[in-house]
Amino acid sequence: MTKHLFQWSVSAFCIAWLGKYLIAPGLALAIYYDDYIELSSACANAMDETWFAEQEQNESLNHTAQVHLLICHDYDKTRKLMLTAGLSEDLLSYLGLKALELDQKGTEALVQQHRFTER
Repeated sequence: MTKHLFQWSVSAFCIAWLGKYLIAPGLALAIYYDDYIELSSACANAMDETWFAEQEQNESLNHTAQVHLLICHDYDKTRKLMLTAGLSEDLLSYLGLKALELDQKGTEALVQQHRFTER
């Protein structure tokens, strides 16, 4: 009886461990991968556009930019779901970089934000 209880306990532990550390993260990655890549890129673009809009000091443009940042809320929720499922920060950071590579802009667009507008 004790031997069967021990075997059942070890089996249950192994199944729970596999579920928590392999199956749940794998499923989360499979389910949210495309959404995360898309939202990561969209949020990065929204933050860039908001920064440029704020430089114009136009109230209606600033309001539009703030609404545009709502996509970052969806990005953050998806990121938190993936972290909760057991995916690492490093993997999510890599996916974020991959998203930025997929949405490459021309060189001029990338360096424009680093130019001085005033001295």
